[in-house]
Amino acid sequence: MSVIPEAKAHLDVARIGSSSFRSTPHPGPATRSYGGDVAGQAVMAASLTAPAGRPIHSAHMYFLAPGNSSIPIDHEVTILRDGGSFSARQVIARQGDSPIFTMTASFQTPETGLEHSLRGPQAPGPDELPTPQELLAGKPEALQWLSWMRRTADLDVRFVLPPVRAAGLQGETTEPHQRLWLRHRSLVEPDAMLQAAGLAYASDVLLLSTALGPHAVQGRFQIATVNHTIWFHRPIRVDEWFLYDQESTWADRGRALVHGRIFDPEGHLCASIAQEGLIRVKPLG
Repeated sequence: MSVIPEAKAHLDVARIGSSSFRSTPHPGPATRSYGGDVAGQAVMAASLTAPAGRPIHSAHMYFLAPGNSSIPIDHEVTILRDGGSFSARQVIARQGDSPIFTMTASFQTPETGLEHSLRGPQAPGPDELPTPQELLAGKPEALQWLSWMRRTADLDVRFVLPPVRAAGLQGETTEPHQRLWLRHRSLVEPDAMLQAAGLAYASDVLLLSTALGPHAVQGRFQIATVNHTIWFHRPIRVDEWFLYDQESTWADRGRALVHGRIFDPEGHLCASIAQEGLIRVKPLG
């Protein structure tokens, strides 16, 4: 099971015990870990202990402390239950002796049943939309903010609705809603575990910034994911374009709640996401 180096560096974990796994630290200077790194690796670790043919269908995550990109992350998996149809796993991610992340995940043997699904919104295709560089030309602060997606996150993006954070950087308010096409820039093999891990990795991107829309937040602020839940509805290729619809429904008391829906190009709902995060505005000076 392998991917080409760019994606492999984000998703791969090595088995170091019967239910213990370790990630490879990123090259270069130490930075704060992107939450999707830890999430994708935890999904991989849990999936590697699940029965064959039983894919993940939900993951509930808590981010306990910031990670350090220069230090390996150890993922310890606890087998909670293997039933006739469902399996449950718990993952605790540590750097050194400090826990930084925990996840409970559930896996289900595929079966048939009642079917209905929300359809994807009408949206121009990614090839019809400008690149971020074209869309945000003349807005250097916004471009600088987005440059990490190619430099660090290895993701391509096309915005159907303008990015909320870009409006705030201009001192403007907007609705707490954004819609974008995403894909991994590097090839991810068509393996169910890798694709699910790749989706977990991408699901954290830009999501919490949606809550900034009504507030025109400029200057210094602290933003961090506290908890994150993914429901995996149907398989999706994460190295091909998928539509990510994001909306914040609440913010107060230093926290915000955001919901996301991921659709494939045919409009099938492939995943649902809910995230609560910390947003603290810091006074200038």
